[in-house]
Amino acid sequence: MTFRVLVGLPSFNGADTIGKVVSDIDAALRTLPFPVDATHVNADSSSVDGTSDVFLSTATSYPKKVVKTGYWSGQGTNGRAILEAAIDIGADATLIVDADLAAVDESWVHALITGVHEGRDFVYPLRPPTWNGGDLTYQLTYPLLAGASGVDLREPLCGDLALSAAAARDLVRTDWAADDLRFGFHVLVASTAVAWDWTAVTLGVRRRNPLRSFGPRAAGEFRMGEKFAETSASVRRHIRRITRDPAPRTWTSSPAETPVDTEFLVPRHDPDIERLAHTTAQRLRDDAHEGQLSCFPAPLREHLFEYALGGETERGLSWALWRECLFAWLTADDDKQIPVDVFETLFLNRAVGHHTEIAGRPDWYSTVLEQGRDVFSRRNSLAAGT
Repeated sequence: MTFRVLVGLPSFNGADTIGKVVSDIDAALRTLPFPVDATHVNADSSSVDGTSDVFLSTATSYPKKVVKTGYWSGQGTNGRAILEAAIDIGADATLIVDADLAAVDESWVHALITGVHEGRDFVYPLRPPTWNGGDLTYQLTYPLLAGASGVDLREPLCGDLALSAAAARDLVRTDWAADDLRFGFHVLVASTAVAWDWTAVTLGVRRRNPLRSFGPRAAGEFRMGEKFAETSASVRRHIRRITRDPAPRTWTSSPAETPVDTEFLVPRHDPDIERLAHTTAQRLRDDAHEGQLSCFPAPLREHLFEYALGGETERGLSWALWRECLFAWLTADDDKQIPVDVFETLFLNRAVGHHTEIAGRPDWYSTVLEQGRDVFSRRNSLAAGT
């Protein structure tokens, strides 16, 4: 029986890359070990660089369709449009791939689609991790989602994954908040996946796209802006929802292992980290002097004041102190939420702290996994506050 696949490419101003992406995927579909009937769909946020024109003009064996969403409408808006298109054509599997990649390896397409073909509802990749990327995953989404659900889903924010027809229908029926329609989309998907029949597949080829999510602002600071605000809002809402359910009795290990280069040593010095250390330390000192850290409950706020005005700020937040910030942020009443600018500064300073902890180490990725297990071990106290 022919397996029907919808390939979804969400985009915004991706004319430089989308042609290569759709061409690579189209070629990979033709070499799957089972027959497929595929459709490529570009869900585009009304790009102004001709992204969809490039997509349509690229030669492919399978038909193509463009769905236009509003200008800069968001990842989630495009993701939802892709899921709705998959439901409309009765797709057995939906493969979503970011359109801003330099290339798409055949092994990714084969492994992700085959996982759904074999009966899984969500299929996530495990690719070689990057110490100087993935901060939103390593320091926010992964430890909280794994800790709250007890499920070791290691790449919850990955833009490349495959879903079954049932999973697509369930996601579309879910109550989507404004943040889910933007950068919070992958949080919504991952927080759904942990309760379904999911799997992860090891892929040896790393993604070739920009690593750091933060960038410079006018004052010389590194900030993440909307990406952090929307992702963190989605994380808070979905983790609070998960922790209202009974705590899982056991930890569900990842079905595959992350391919780690055991010979690689994390550099002891990095210009981005050094700049981030300086700017976040200054912002924390300002926040302390202006009383911005008073939004945290005692005794955490006293610890943060002492840290912000002390001499260790440029070394970055320790995991233990950052974990307490996460718990306070999650459990705060809705009318007493931690201001997003303050929370973002602490998050970025934690990225510095993580580098301090892993500099010179070959086993740096183990610290990421330990953070998820640490939250899981404290899950009951987290649930009590939400």
